[in-house]
Amino acid sequence: MAGNAADERYRRLDFNHSPEMLRTFNNTFGHHEFRGNQREAINATILNENVFVVGDNGAGKSLCYQLPACLSAGVTVVISPLLSLILDQIQKLTELGIVATTLSGGQGRSEDRIYQQLSKKDPKIKLLYVTPEKIKMSRRLINALKSLLYRGLLARFAIDEAQCISQYDSKNFREAFEKLNDLRMDFPGVPMIAVSGPVRDCIQEDILKQLQMTNPQVFTMILNRTNLKYAVLNRSDNWEKDCYTWIKKHCPRDSGIVYCWTREDCDSLAGILRDRGLLAYSYHSRKTDKAREIVQTKWNENKCMVICATAESFGMGIDKPDVRYVIHTFLPRSVENYYRESGRAGRDGNLSHCILFYTISDKDLLSETIRNNEFDDDEPENRELVNIIPMVEYCENTVDCRRQQLLTYLGREAPVCLPDSEAICDNCERRDEGSAATR
Repeated sequence: MAGNAADERYRRLDFNHSPEMLRTFNNTFGHHEFRGNQREAINATILNENVFVVGDNGAGKSLCYQLPACLSAGVTVVISPLLSLILDQIQKLTELGIVATTLSGGQGRSEDRIYQQLSKKDPKIKLLYVTPEKIKMSRRLINALKSLLYRGLLARFAIDEAQCISQYDSKNFREAFEKLNDLRMDFPGVPMIAVSGPVRDCIQEDILKQLQMTNPQVFTMILNRTNLKYAVLNRSDNWEKDCYTWIKKHCPRDSGIVYCWTREDCDSLAGILRDRGLLAYSYHSRKTDKAREIVQTKWNENKCMVICATAESFGMGIDKPDVRYVIHTFLPRSVENYYRESGRAGRDGNLSHCILFYTISDKDLLSETIRNNEFDDDEPENRELVNIIPMVEYCENTVDCRRQQLLTYLGREAPVCLPDSEAICDNCERRDEGSAATR
């Protein structure tokens, strides 16, 4: 399911909307060249097709609904799973002069003002961000959306990070996403666009099934991120020192993310790094919304250089171009998760590092943790336990190209690292050094 034959139909630039689309693309968003299948997905969305986009970090998936929202009458409702992702997008849209806002818990009077704006004849809001839980729980929100529908002002639904709807990826699965198929019944005829990080074909099919998308136009934007340098390093018992030593040696003044196993690990590592002179803060679900917003703002403004985070809270959609490294201090639960999370690095195209600290005991620890979780039945648990195996194989494979391993698992073709590339992975680097030594 790499795409479909409809791609050619949407590649044209002679639609009625094309002049305004190009002006908005150039003047508002500041872009001049479309990325792979981006133009096609934007055209299909503006034409009110149901659209599914699967692609890499930095491939421009969000623009596929943000730009159409600027051209469409009414409000585009974006359903997004994470506060960090919502705040990141709203901040960037606001800087571009696009009216975007969010309805989340605890907003008080500001929430009342948003509802008042939605009730107006011509709402200024172009993109309204909500969580799936808000859609599920708030009758006031549903009534406001139905009012928009009756007035012809509900432009579309956009489902961000749509992989969270699939139980094949049970780590990221969000129960509230299951109710999104109700949107088909409650809001008939409203088009939908869903965007997802790289996933296998079986997960793509499950997402489309769960969302009940009618005749979806499917576009892929998978890239070979040749600027990312992948490496797996041995993790010792003193992993906090290992992290500090690596950062201090390779990227002491650069922006980076360190993913930790627990919230306590996040707090502990951030404190250790600060004590040793690095501007580090923790980010996880135990912190208040306000505290997380403050940390994220500091990070975007380079007043925080290292974010120590759980993948659940900070693993998706963060669009900071100059992240020079992403470190995992534990074994990710699947190749898909690792590819998405490590892909936060190097979105500006410059050399960046993807480091995974691994020890052989990780598999048993992770398997035990999964088994101790509560599941409605055994199927999600079994799927997740199966997902661990390819990740372990990736870590323990000291021969094959890291980049090629990842993309092959996702069903894409990729060459091995270029021998003269700065971003050559650790396995290719060892292979080339061995070849040189025998010559």
